[in-house]
Amino acid sequence: MAGDDTQQKIDEALASYREELERTRREVQEVEVLVRQSTVEVEKLAQRELTVSNRVRDLEVNLEKYSKDEIKNFYTTAQEVQLRLQIMRGQLEQIQARRDTLRSRQSQLSDIVSLLEQVSAAYDGKPQATQNGVDTETLIAGIIQSQESERLRISLQMHDGPAQAMSNLVLRAEICQRLIDHDLDQARAELNSLKSAINATLQDTRKFIFDLRPMTLDDLGLVPTLRRYVAQYGDKNGLEVNLMIQNMEQRLPSHYEVTLFRFVQEALNNVAKHANANQVRVLLDGSSQALQILIEDDGAGFHVEETLANAGARRSMGIASMRQQIEVLLRGEFGIESAIGRGTRIAATIPLP
Repeated sequence: MAGDDTQQKIDEALASYREELERTRREVQEVEVLVRQSTVEVEKLAQRELTVSNRVRDLEVNLEKYSKDEIKNFYTTAQEVQLRLQIMRGQLEQIQARRDTLRSRQSQLSDIVSLLEQVSAAYDGKPQATQNGVDTETLIAGIIQSQESERLRISLQMHDGPAQAMSNLVLRAEICQRLIDHDLDQARAELNSLKSAINATLQDTRKFIFDLRPMTLDDLGLVPTLRRYVAQYGDKNGLEVNLMIQNMEQRLPSHYEVTLFRFVQEALNNVAKHANANQVRVLLDGSSQALQILIEDDGAGFHVEETLANAGARRSMGIASMRQQIEVLLRGEFGIESAIGRGTRIAATIPLP
């Protein structure tokens, strides 16, 4: 029976996500140990670097007391310690970034498992209607499809971004390695260039992690995260973004904040990709018993009905995702208005918990 098949799909999905959640928890614990160990090593090296630096300063003041070999040894030791400290600090940053990514994934999986457990507990073997008329089977299918689409998007971004950049860094490191034995001056120049490239890649990776799951969303909440994201979005896309947030002093439940952030993020991504706009206005108002969200742009606009009729189009999928976030996950109301040459207006109303 269809009901039994749906219940089986729910149970299978729940078991799969529980297994992945447990595996992620173990990885977080292992990485936490590495972070602590690396932090201790960095602190030891930093203390040693301070001691060596003090000895070098003493040497510079009292050069007549030391032989040429002693001076050379002092400087060689100082350079080695400083290099090791830089390497260890870089490794620590990488491990910390890995830990933050795993924590983000753990939080997402925990939310998914919790939602699936609620659906499984409420399911009685027959498709049940939710508050907005969406049956449980459709809800589960939408959740799984959204998760797989997000994984595909992340894998593509990783391939085109950090993975490609890392490959380039490896090639440049090999060039430096070959130059060391032939041209030290050129090798130093390449190393300086490589250092700049590594710093740029690190910044890009941090931005990628922020887009994937901002740590500030868990630590500080929705409002500070949106302010930071909107500022970066405006700079990156050359758009003037006017963000207005009213009567939202209190934190919302975690799944509300995550869903609302993704909703605004998806809307702004659509503006950057399709609208050809100059200005965007984002309003969040929690002054009543419901949260009002408004996102407007002065872009080219589009035919809403024609776009929604093309289910395979990227813009249509983005609109469907936003509608699902508001109507299915938060049980609110979603609307979109647009016309050619008149920009686009997206509005949502969400009952506050």
